[in-house]
Amino acid sequence: MSAAAPCVIVTDRGFCGDDWTGGAAPLAEAADGAAGVSLGPETDPAGLGERLGDLSMIRVEFPSFDDGRGFTIARQLRLMGFGGRLRAAGHVIADQYAMARRAGFDEVEISAELAARQPEGHWLARANWRDHDYQARLRGAPPSPRRNQPLRDADAARPAGAGAMTDTSPAKAAKAAGDAQTVTQVRHWTDRLFSFRTTRPASLRFRSGEFVMLGLMQEDPQTGRSKPLLRAYSIASPSWDSELEFYSIKVPDGPLTSRLQHVRPGDEIVLRPKPVGTLVHDALLPGRRLWLFATGTGIAPFASLLRDPQTYGDYGEVFLVHACRERAELAYGLELVEAIRADAQLEELVGEGFHRRLRHYPTTTREPSARTGRITDLIRSGRLFEDLGAAPLDAACDRAMVCGNLAFNLELKALLEERGLREGANSAPGAYVVEKAFLD
Repeated sequence: MSAAAPCVIVTDRGFCGDDWTGGAAPLAEAADGAAGVSLGPETDPAGLGERLGDLSMIRVEFPSFDDGRGFTIARQLRLMGFGGRLRAAGHVIADQYAMARRAGFDEVEISAELAARQPEGHWLARANWRDHDYQARLRGAPPSPRRNQPLRDADAARPAGAGAMTDTSPAKAAKAAGDAQTVTQVRHWTDRLFSFRTTRPASLRFRSGEFVMLGLMQEDPQTGRSKPLLRAYSIASPSWDSELEFYSIKVPDGPLTSRLQHVRPGDEIVLRPKPVGTLVHDALLPGRRLWLFATGTGIAPFASLLRDPQTYGDYGEVFLVHACRERAELAYGLELVEAIRADAQLEELVGEGFHRRLRHYPTTTREPSARTGRITDLIRSGRLFEDLGAAPLDAACDRAMVCGNLAFNLELKALLEERGLREGANSAPGAYVVEKAFLD
């Protein structure tokens, strides 16, 4: 951290001077036992190794306003357990402050020149980052009620199976669980599909594309005690959002969705804040084009990834290929892409005209529509690439993520392998990944 040029530190309280005196040399130059280091945007946090526990300050450099790699580094550092002071430094603007805080940064370091162009009031307008619902503003909806405060001590200490339940409604049922979150919004897209948003646990940090276990409490008929009924749900909101979004199918006789589909704002659900999953950037090798193949509600993790600046920083072209049985079931994806293309904040982060690099290919398999056909058939025939004006799959430059029903996943996996793409994982990145936990 250079002392040559004065800087201004931005926190939730506004502008202040820099009170850090422990230094923050570039990682390659930092001495063993140093209290602080600076990381460039190309740094792999895993390289810190055992040094992470010795650090009190990590400063992450942002070389330009449209370079979102620093946000990913912050998320990774927090996931690795870093609990020290985390600072975003350099080209970060006021509109990015809320995103920086959600990614895990404690503060932002800016130049005196930028502070003059964007005075304290600009930053304080984003200081209520936990309550700032950008997606609601984009939809033109009023801010949703939140409950980000920790559970009361009595609730947190209550065992999941404490006492028989006398009210089995979703709102009452989740109260018996220590991982309760409040539903803030529900939208029914069709008689088979719905989405809902909930408060986000203060401790939850995840990579865009991951899933969590969520559900409702139910009474055990044998013991009369309540216990959680949980299923894996991909998080549809981006990692920087102050709320969590989920997209679900309605199964009339399903143990969980038959009840979950009836939740309303103010009701509580059970959510285990331990995200996992393979549909993440870390599981893919670098490439030029990213293909996102989904059926039905398998679009959910891609809704998260498509709103993550890293997606457009890593790839020159992004293709969302989404198949549903009927036209009405495509509405979630159509509205998602429309909102992304109109997202001024994302454009400011990624670069002007970024939306032209996002290509959307919706198709139906039963009801006639502008495009019809199964994704695997469209790939085999070459029609998918012809319609998009894109070259066929090439293992040298293409990367893919797959999320759909089991039969689709297996069939598409075989197609990708035939074309030379090899499956990746968090531990061994490859050319494509499949979400094995998802069932359409």
